[in-house]
Amino acid sequence: FTSGSTGMPKGVKITHESAYNTIFDINDRFNVSDNDKILGVSSLCFDLSIYDIFGAHIAGATLVQVEDSKDINEICRLIKEENITIYNSVPAIMGLIVSNMEQTSSNLKTILLSGDWIPKELPAKIHDIFGNVEIISLGGATEASIWSIYYPIGEVDKKWKSIPYGYPLGNQKIYIMNTQGHVLPVGVKGEICIAGAGVAEGYCNDKDKTEKAFVTYPQYGRVYRTGDFGILHKEGYIEFLGRMD
Repeated sequence: FTSGSTGMPKGVKITHESAYNTIFDINDRFNVSDNDKILGVSSLCFDLSIYDIFGAHIAGATLVQVEDSKDINEICRLIKEENITIYNSVPAIMGLIVSNMEQTSSNLKTILLSGDWIPKELPAKIHDIFGNVEIISLGGATEASIWSIYYPIGEVDKKWKSIPYGYPLGNQKIYIMNTQGHVLPVGVKGEICIAGAGVAEGYCNDKDKTEKAFVTYPQYGRVYRTGDFGILHKEGYIEFLGRMD
C-alpha cells in the first residue's frame, strides 16, 4: 500500500519478478554480500523494509532489526555494536543520528537515503560522523517496486537547488513527459514517468485509478505516471521538483 500522502492509501499489485529486479540491482550495484550487516530501521508497513528483508536474504547478509525506529539512541548503539555496514532509511532519521552521535570509527560503507528530500547539508554531516562512507540518494514509487532511480552523492554543488534525483536503475527507464505522453527535451519541466521491469500491474480493485496512472504508449511501453514534476539535465540526471498536485 502507498503512504496515502495525497489521499487514501492505495493497494499496489507488485509481482515477485518486479521486486526482485530492484533488490538484485541494488545488491549488485553496491556489492552487497554475505559479509554485510544491514540495519532494518523501517516499519514492515513501509516498502523500504522490502529491501531490508529480501536484500539481506538474497545476498546472505545479516539483517539487524531495530526494535523501535523512534529510539535514536538504540539505532546509534546498534550501528556501532553490531558493526553495521549498510544503512537504509528516510533522510530525517539519518539527520537525527548524526545529531546524536559523536565522530566514530564504524564499519558503515553504504548509506541509502530515500522517501523524502535530502537536506543539502546532510551529506557533509554524515561524513563528519562516519568518514568516507558512500551516500546514495534513491527514489521512485511504491507503484514501481520501491526504487527506480539513484544518485551517488559526492561533493554537493552549491548551485544545486536540491540533491539530484539521479539516473535510472537497472532494467528501468525514467522519462519526463507532457500530458499527451510525449517525452520532453532536456531542461523542460514535465511529469516524471517510470517504465521498465519495476512497474506494477496496477491498483487493487480500482480500475479507474489504474487506467489513469498506468498508461501504455506504443514507443515506450507500459508507463507509470508518478504525478511528480521533474527536469532532465544535460548531464543525464533527473532533478525532482515536487508533486504536481
